[in-house]
Amino acid sequence: MVLEERHTLISATAIVQLHDAVHGYVYIRNSSSIAPTYHAAIKFRWPPVDASTDGREALRAGPSSHRAFQSHPSRKTHQARPVDRVSASSRKYDEIERQLGRDEALSEYVKDKIRYDYNRGSNRLVIRMPIGVHEFFIDGVEDAIRSQLKTIRSGSDTAAGFAQRVRAARSSEIYFPIDDAPGGTKSKYGPDASFWHDDAEYPGVIIEVAYSQKTKRLARLAEDYLLDSDANVQAVVGLNIGYGKGGSRKATLSVWRTRVFNTADGNELRIAREVADDIFRDDQGHPTDHPGLRLYLSDFAHAGLARVQLGSHNRELFISTEQLCEFLTAAEVKVHQRGSLSKDQLAPGVKKRKRLETPPEEVTSEDEAVYAEQEERAAKRTADSDPDYQDTSTKSSLE
Repeated sequence: MVLEERHTLISATAIVQLHDAVHGYVYIRNSSSIAPTYHAAIKFRWPPVDASTDGREALRAGPSSHRAFQSHPSRKTHQARPVDRVSASSRKYDEIERQLGRDEALSEYVKDKIRYDYNRGSNRLVIRMPIGVHEFFIDGVEDAIRSQLKTIRSGSDTAAGFAQRVRAARSSEIYFPIDDAPGGTKSKYGPDASFWHDDAEYPGVIIEVAYSQKTKRLARLAEDYLLDSDANVQAVVGLNIGYGKGGSRKATLSVWRTRVFNTADGNELRIAREVADDIFRDDQGHPTDHPGLRLYLSDFAHAGLARVQLGSHNRELFISTEQLCEFLTAAEVKVHQRGSLSKDQLAPGVKKRKRLETPPEEVTSEDEAVYAEQEERAAKRTADSDPDYQDTSTKSSLE
């Protein structure tokens, strides 16, 4: 889902304290129609408070907070800060996940508006807020790969059979086990785009988009994906889409893979940057003569699976610099044109009527008396903190 250009910039400390904020949403949900519209009810402070401080004030809720979104500079420029990092213990992170699991509406908001990775080995929490250009650009690159896979699938050879089992999964979550950690301990990642083979536990190809000030994050992500997957992830593609100083529109491409190095201590698996910051769009926004993105069908599954199902019937998938520029420019134009594009208007006099989310039930006077009595008992027992109390109103109403 493409996010609105008026995206919210969230502080890392705010997401770390997300479990505390959940309790605030309870009150919002119980008051008027603000409840379902989290993006209009939540205000995130920027810049973030120092991650070393408590940061309790970093996230506040209020009905007038949407004004902060409307006036945010990100509505007028691409120069945003959609990534933040903070250290968070496993206990803190687990509490965040538990609280999200208990609040479906808040969880859906976070899934829609926020992507976050957590590395349990380094206790590093990374929060990402994709913007419109980011999402449209990713869609173009992903679609180009899908189109070439579709062409390969149309054949009748071994490559066609292999390609038929490869699927795009956009930002599906990935979980990697942590070396030398208790069983079940895993890190979580949500890449910008990924391609999975039906028979593989991990994606073969992962694509990430970053901005000029976040290039080091791409290399760190590539290392996590490739090494934590034990080289089951075959290729990580990094697309740096600027925007640099002086209005530069330069954009670059990097590709990481793994290599085994012979050392004095034995063989060692490391990452190797096969393509290093190749410029595919220059400062003026024009395509360069550098090679484009080159992948192989065997990249879309781990080596063992590709060897068995594909063998020597490999195929090349290629996206030229001209195409990459076209996708990025189209994404920028699309975002800048918002509000000026064509759309149908309702005919004069036509009114809209929305369905109620929960149809009202007819309640008789006898039911009201029963409910009132149950509510009174529930309130009294809650006040008395009775640990054995269980609300049976739902069960009774169904019997």
